[in-house]
Amino acid sequence: MFKNKNILVAGGTGLVGIQLVKLLNNLGGHVYVASLDKNSFKKNEVKKFFNLDLKNIDNCLKITRNVDIVFNLLGVTGSPQTNIKRPATFMMNNLYCAINLLYAAQKNNVKRYLYTSTYGVYNHSSVMKENSVWKTFPSENDKYAGWAKRMGELQVEAYRNEFKFKSLHIVRPANIYGPNMNFNPKSSMVIGSLIKKIFSKKKKIEVWGDGENIRDFIYSKDVAQFMINVMKKNIQEPINIGSGKGVKIKEIIDILLQSKQLKNKPQIIYNVKMPSGDKKRVLDISLAKKLKLTDNSTPLKIGLENTISWYLQNKRKLNNRFNFF
Repeated sequence: MFKNKNILVAGGTGLVGIQLVKLLNNLGGHVYVASLDKNSFKKNEVKKFFNLDLKNIDNCLKITRNVDIVFNLLGVTGSPQTNIKRPATFMMNNLYCAINLLYAAQKNNVKRYLYTSTYGVYNHSSVMKENSVWKTFPSENDKYAGWAKRMGELQVEAYRNEFKFKSLHIVRPANIYGPNMNFNPKSSMVIGSLIKKIFSKKKKIEVWGDGENIRDFIYSKDVAQFMINVMKKNIQEPINIGSGKGVKIKEIIDILLQSKQLKNKPQIIYNVKMPSGDKKRVLDISLAKKLKLTDNSTPLKIGLENTISWYLQNKRKLNNRFNFF
């Protein structure tokens, strides 16, 4: 399916994008990458790198010419703080990234297209199953990005009904973590923020909430492989990508504090007055298991150690930015 095909990975410098590019190269694809970030790939890793703003429709039309397959990993991820302080930026970046790229792909006769949604499209139910999305509204804690991503999903459905794609796919990942993630505490997801704080050499660090919130975490490389499996098996219904297991934020903190790479353990201060999102958000992955889309996933402790190692090796050159998938 991928060998000798021209494949565009939009948002290919993000934590999933970098892993996906490697896997597609191994499968013999001619990989193109588009991102606002700097070109972080070595020579011959990508056929061409586009450093373009994809909120601009003309740029989307440019990068999808002569492309067979598109993986759309565009979309800004962020913390509850981002949702509160920058809702317009949060929402509109996600909306433009969805609408423009699929429109351009259709105009340029792309045949296969995968859209990365988010588990933010779900309501605040404790366990989230694929067919429940349109029965409710997104959680108040995720409503701006959640509605934007829902519109992206609805566009995929509309284009499937009207235009001649060979395949259109929607995946809804849980909390993604791994190398190359955003570690800025002001805008990052929980694991990136915690690693940055705990390894800051400060004696005391603040964590928003009481640490009892439960989340579903999935390692970036596992997400990339899952996306490839979805396209290989031509699964055209929306599908969850996650571990299906709930982990308390306190448990993540305990694992990080036990890391052999941590020299001085800080005191953790839980600020219960600050927003920390919904109490429990875990994806139902029974459909993925039924369709045999899941491979052996990376154990949480191993994934966290890999992420810590990458952060410690690269923290001096990291910039503060929104993180793409």
